[in-house]
Parts: sequence; C-alpha cells; structure tokens
Amino acid sequence: MLESLATRLSVSGRINPGTTGTLFELAALAVIAFGLWRNRFLRGLWVVTLGYAMNTLAILANGGKMPVTAEALEAAGLAAAIPILERGGDALHVVVGPGTRLVWLSDIIPLSGSVISMGDIFITIGLALAVVEIGLRAKHRDEKALG
Repeated sequence: MLESLATRLSVSGRINPGTTGTLFELAALAVIAFGLWRNRFLRGLWVVTLGYAMNTLAILANGGKMPVTAEALEAAGLAAAIPILERGGDALHVVVGPGTRLVWLSDIIPLSGSVISMGDIFITIGLALAVVEIGLRAKHRDEKALG
C-alpha cells in the first residue's frame, strides 16, 4: 500500500521520488519487520524473513531503491519503464548500472509483466508454508476441541 502510494505520488510529480520514495520504502520495511517479529512462531515466516532480508539488503545497499536490470524489464515486456527509471521517475526502483551493489539480490528474474528477485521467491514460498501451517494448526485445534 505504501509503495503504491509512493509510486503514484512520484509519477504525478507531487513529490521528489528520490527522497520520499526512500522514506515510504523504509516505513514499509519497518512495518513488515514488526509483523514478522510478532508472528515469529510461524515457521514459514522464517523463510519470509530470509527473503525480506535479501530484498532489504539490496535496497539499503543501493540508496533506498531496488535495482532492476534493463534486460529483465525487456524480457518481461516492460521496456517502456526503462527510460522512466533511468531519469529517476520511480520512487522505488532504479536500473542496474556500474555502481549497483548486490545485483544478484536485485530484481533480475523476468516474468510476464513483472520482474522479481530471489528474495521475492523466498517470500512467496514462506507465505505458502505459513498458510499451510496456519491451516494445520486450526485443524489440530478443531480435532482437539471435538475430542
């Protein structure tokens, strides 16, 4: 939600994407970290936390923006976004360049209409594991209640 708001505000020209995007990103990361900590009893969320840490490292190492490769954007059918990112028109992303750090943690995996990172894969797997775990806990609780 915060990322969407930051992107809409920066594209509209109402805010400076370089500074405000970073603030929104850091606020979102803090909220996510709090939620993960509060639910640390779910084992699947440990996998989410690993993915979250991977993405956070890439973002913090690159000035508060997630790097994305131009090649991945092209392969995902998003080549039109490259000039926007290159001129700093996105509050959350930057095109990978010579000074980019931790490229292997960046958005480098093209999907149809999207580009994701290894951290995103871990987050998705961890969320699926957490959903299964929650379901199994509920089933066990129901069976216990029924006797």
